[in-house]
Amino acid sequence: MLNVLIVGGGPIDLAQLKSEMASKPELIIAADRGGSYLWEIGAFPHVLLGDFDSLSKTVLSEMKAANVGIQVFSPKKDFTDLELALDLAIKRGVDSIRILGGLGNRLDHTLGNIGLLLRPLALGIETHLLDEYHDIVLIKDAIKLKRKPGWAVSLIPLSQKVTGITTTGLLYPLTQAELYLHSARGIHNELTGESAYIKVDEGILIVVCFREKY
Repeated sequence: MLNVLIVGGGPIDLAQLKSEMASKPELIIAADRGGSYLWEIGAFPHVLLGDFDSLSKTVLSEMKAANVGIQVFSPKKDFTDLELALDLAIKRGVDSIRILGGLGNRLDHTLGNIGLLLRPLALGIETHLLDEYHDIVLIKDAIKLKRKPGWAVSLIPLSQKVTGITTTGLLYPLTQAELYLHSARGIHNELTGESAYIKVDEGILIVVCFREKY
């Protein structure tokens, strides 16, 4: 399996980045400032791409010296650096993608990055958008969640309607239920055991696992 870690330019907890690196992803792609985060922990990506408007010359020079694959794009482009990184990962024929630095205090970037997850979803590539407080994934069929102490889960429709939602292992179960974009019914649920299972028949569901106590 080809597992990919994408390191974006949004806020990143370096301890979490070290943890992700410890899992030894087969492909590491840094988008612009994401290269700086890796450099701070003494690591290098396989590919560094972007317009480099937020990457220091020192870091860029060290990346080149380490024979990192560099892809330079014009600042005047129709795609964000994270989108370019995601496209590259998809073209490599990956099996799973984990993205750090795609959430933060820019709501427009956060919403846009959640939308980007539709692209790998259409190809059957499970893709997680992460920070130290959230683990976000889109599903159109099913997913198994593992319990993490202190974490909860919300189910939010991305399409106008998601039908045939059935869950097991959640405190508030759903059986062939429907969730609507204009309703907050799926907000906040909890795992009752070590794992939970969520299945949908039609539509796209945002599964948001989140840490309840920061």
